[in-house]
Amino acid sequence: MLTRLCCSGLVLALLSIAPSRTLAESTSTGTGLKGDATRGQVLFNGKGICHYCHGVDGVIDKKPALKPETVAAIAKQAASAPDLRNRAVQTLKDNKARFRAIREGHPGGGMFPDSTLSDQEITDILAYLAALRQSASTPGKSPY
Repeated sequence: MLTRLCCSGLVLALLSIAPSRTLAESTSTGTGLKGDATRGQVLFNGKGICHYCHGVDGVIDKKPALKPETVAAIAKQAASAPDLRNRAVQTLKDNKARFRAIREGHPGGGMFPDSTLSDQEITDILAYLAALRQSASTPGKSPY
């Protein structure tokens, strides 16, 4: 009994000092995974190539220099990418829909499907996007 109480107390103590994750950790994607916004930022600006269309760190006017053939492929898409920091212009209102759009593409929205990202990586990107939306709605607040 004493061992069980000590272990429970240790678990509670560790939980209280563990670094907190971001807001999106508790947001449902249907995967049961928890997102990490720091890893999501790296993926957004790297492997996920989200920054090609949405801008570095989601700043729509801060796009990377791309090869001409990449720019041409992006220009062929039906629509321009939404500003991910502006909730009012976003059509996908929950993480299940956002997850699906990243994985399968966004019909009519011009977003390419991505089969290279794991479910965990997409969930991390969603955590980062939630941090971006939170920081944009609170001027001067850092997303972390």
